[in-house]
Amino acid sequence: SPMRPAVDAVFQRMAQDLVERVIPAISPVYHQGTVGMIASMLGNVAEEWDRAASRRIEENQSLRGLFRKAAPLVNEPALSRRLRELSETKDDDFHISALERNNCTLRAALIDLHSHIEAQPRADAREIETAIWKELAASTERRRFSIAAF
Repeated sequence: SPMRPAVDAVFQRMAQDLVERVIPAISPVYHQGTVGMIASMLGNVAEEWDRAASRRIEENQSLRGLFRKAAPLVNEPALSRRLRELSETKDDDFHISALERNNCTLRAALIDLHSHIEAQPRADAREIETAIWKELAASTERRRFSIAAF
């Protein structure tokens, strides 16, 4: 069977061609800027292609672990039950759309947990709040793009 190029490599190559060959050959500067922006987006898509499933699975597992720890400290029965139920869910469909749906459901529960736990005066609530802030920072880091060097 013929070898297929990796999608991320194709996108990187296209971005590189736009920067090295297309931009110098066109004018005005406005069009060069537009093509530069497209090249940048292709670079980001190339990077996201490889990590798209991985970062969602990692985050979903992390949120489920956080919910397992937090559920017993939540004194609102419906929220506590919801967190327990979500902590037992699994990512068994690895399509990005399915992973993203799970992530959105988990993140919505995280917002509700955060709001609830902030109002609790106990020290163990502060520990959960700290864990939430750490997860939010990790989440931002997982989504960060490196700057593509052409």
